[in-house]
Formats: sequence, structure tokens, C-alpha cells
Amino acid sequence: MVMNESKKFRRLALWVKIRRWGITVVIVILVVLAAMPVAYKLTQMRAAKVSNEIMLNMEMDNDLMAPNIEVSDQYLGNTSVMEGQVISHRYKDIEGYRIPWSPVIQDYSWLNVGGGDALSNATDQSATALYDRVTEQKIPMFFNARATRPNLKATHDLRKVAATKGAVAEMALTFKQPLTYQQVRAKLPAKVHPQWYWIGVSGTADPTSMDNNLLGYNAKNLAHPERLSQDNYRGFYRELVKAGKTASGMSYDGFNIYKYAGQYAKRYPKGSQAKFAGVIVTGNSEDFQSLIKANWIYASSAGFFRQRSVIK
Repeated sequence: MVMNESKKFRRLALWVKIRRWGITVVIVILVVLAAMPVAYKLTQMRAAKVSNEIMLNMEMDNDLMAPNIEVSDQYLGNTSVMEGQVISHRYKDIEGYRIPWSPVIQDYSWLNVGGGDALSNATDQSATALYDRVTEQKIPMFFNARATRPNLKATHDLRKVAATKGAVAEMALTFKQPLTYQQVRAKLPAKVHPQWYWIGVSGTADPTSMDNNLLGYNAKNLAHPERLSQDNYRGFYRELVKAGKTASGMSYDGFNIYKYAGQYAKRYPKGSQAKFAGVIVTGNSEDFQSLIKANWIYASSAGFFRQRSVIK
């Protein structure tokens, strides 16, 4: 009789234990199921915040650091619950011809913003020129006469371009001395179109070693391109100030691009006073003839340069 009672007790104890474990498992499952939508929502909110930050940084970089490069779109791609990419396709408009350019692609996840700078105009190099790494289009280069050991020597492509008939050309002109917007406009021939004004670098920094990550003002969309009004300049100025407050930024041999942006904004708060170290222009090859002997040009570097009849 005592043995039967003992067995019953053990069975009851086992059943109570199993029941408790079963209830615990059910509770855990219910908690997990309830938490999953919340966790998913939180990760999506975090991913949205991170991707939005990247988009804003990419917009800033594209406003400041895209020499004669235009953006056609910007969107999220290859997305999952945990991660994705911000993708922006780009091109150049050379006298009405749209030329493909390398896209900007930045990885992100809800855990972190991602690695590297949002914009990177990665380049390939020959002995005398730089090329866009994706499209292999030639890059119009700027030069700093004070660079002690430049990556590439200053080029003088104006004569070659002007001597070619029936072509369109993109050309970077580096000035001997910084010039205001109005001075540049006054010196250029009417049929040579200024597109992007380079603000230069400081000291002995070498722009040919910066992968085409140069700072400048895009003048393509000005309603009245004959002058640079304060209203036109204000947006550019604000982006320079914003970049200057950014803790990080690309650096080349001690030259920090964002830091220089802030310094330039402090020096030139007004568009009428702002001085530029160079300009990217476009035009028909014959229209560059009058610039061959211009004594205000230090260097000239052709970018996209092709016969009109063969451009697709």
C-alpha cells in the first residue's frame, strides 16, 4: 500500500513538472511571437534611419564633390530585413550628349551605417591621365602649381582639342590665379560653356591624387548663368558649412576635404566674393581655339572628347 502511494506521488510530481515546463514553453513561444513584430518594426525603423542618413550624406557629397557629374536617381536596393544598399546612378551631359558615369553604392545595415565615405569617385590611372573606374571615361583633371611632388604632371590639352574638327569636348581649366565667377564668365568665349567651378585645395595638396573627389560649384541649373547671385550661392554655402562640421571626411596626405569646405565657407560667405581655382567647360572643339594663348590658364585637361558623328 505504501509503495502504491509512493508511485502515485512520484507520478504526480512528474506530471506537475511536465505541466510547468509545458506552460513555460508555451509562454516563451507566445512572447517570441509577440516580440517578433515589435523587433521587426524596430529593426526596420533603425534601417530606415541609417539609410536616410546615408542618402543625406550622398546628396551633400553629390552637391559638393561631383565634378560635372549629374545624378539620375537615388533609391534603396538589395534590401532584406537586416541590410541593404543605397544606390545612385550618375551621368555626364556633354553638349546634349548623355555619357554614363560610375554609380555610387553604399551598404548599410540596422547595426551600423556602413563602411567608408558615401561618395567615392574611384579612378584608374595611366602615366598622364585618370579614368573613371567603372566606365573608363577620361577624367578632366585640375592641378595645383604649388604641389611639390604631384601624382601627375600638369597637362596642356587645349591645342589638341582646338585642332580637332567636328568633336565635342569637356575640359578642365586650372587658373594661374583664383578668379571670381564674373571674371571667369568674362574671359570665356561665348560658345564655351562653364559647367562646374572648382574651389581648389590648400597649401601643397595634390588634386591629381584625390580620385576626382574635388569640391566645386555646379552652375548648370542657374536661371541666369551670366551672374552668381547670393540666392544661387546660398545653397552651396550651406552645404560647405555642413560639410565643415562633419567629424569625418576623406583625407589625402593631410588634406581633409570636408575641413577645407568649412574653411572656404568662412572665407567666402558671399557669392560675389567667392574665388575659384578652375572650371570645367564644355563645347564644340573649334570653339576652344581662342583659349590656346590665354595667359590666365595654368593647365588644361580634356575629359570626354569625341567626334560628334561617333557618339552613341
